[in-house]
Amino acid sequence: MHNIMLVDDSKVMLEVTEEILSKGVNVQLNIVKFDCAEEAKNQFASFQPHLVITDIEMPKVDGYELIRYFKKISDVPIIAISGSTIEENHTETLLHVANLIGADLTLTKNDISKKLPELVMSML
Repeated sequence: MHNIMLVDDSKVMLEVTEEILSKGVNVQLNIVKFDCAEEAKNQFASFQPHLVITDIEMPKVDGYELIRYFKKISDVPIIAISGSTIEENHTETLLHVANLIGADLTLTKNDISKKLPELVMSML
């Protein structure tokens, strides 16, 4: 059983991502979803995930802060995702920064259904 922590302020994205993983990954997963990054941060030690999948742009605590925090206390693999379409927050820029601060892999939200299951399998 592999513990997967999903963090995204969009409940719809959490549901979609869970569905993609449930159907596309052929190992047993224990998926815990957090729509509040601060809560994910607080629950990290007790949940002990084998993999974290986090959005970047979230209120209060963003994905960058989560990545820095998780990497400081653990070597858990992290996939950073973004669907930003705001010009100054271009998706590739956000994901590049996520790589620089410690994300192991990055993915745009447009590619989640096609690429996420394969990425997850490669990291577990």
